[in-house]
Amino acid sequence: MQTINADNHQSVDLHSKVSTMIHRLIICSLTCLLLVGCQSNDAGYDFSIKPAWNNEVEGLQHYSLADDRNIWVQQGALVTAEDIEKASLTKDQFGDFAVMVTLDAAGSARMSRFTSGHIDQPLAVFIDDKLISTPQIRSTLNSQFIITGMTDKAHAMAFIDRCNELIASRK
Repeated sequence: MQTINADNHQSVDLHSKVSTMIHRLIICSLTCLLLVGCQSNDAGYDFSIKPAWNNEVEGLQHYSLADDRNIWVQQGALVTAEDIEKASLTKDQFGDFAVMVTLDAAGSARMSRFTSGHIDQPLAVFIDDKLISTPQIRSTLNSQFIITGMTDKAHAMAFIDRCNELIASRK
């Protein structure tokens, strides 16, 4: 299981903890912004995480970011709302409400395979076809992560309910 928020391990564990903290910060950034889209009436159908690069790649969509960075984004999604297998209520390391998301095997495999070879490159997070976040990958991401930044329990439950509606519609 991976936790995406902001805490980690020591010595050999210290390196692991720092890596985990960076990993969690990336996912936190990514997922906090995703929550906005998951509150829409489309139950998260227009959510996607797409591969992106810091350098120009022919054939990819170019985006100029507000912080004067440029990224190039692949058209196809790496992960979508369809890849969510489970969403449940949890708390982060500060005791705030959060959502534990588990990706299905296919989504997890894609996420792991891509991020393991894409360290220090961005991911592009889209809601309703709008680029909302470009977190940098600091370590390999897998099947489970925690979405932090919920305003309260109701906010977390609204996200979980949307995810569960989507999951139920696929059965």
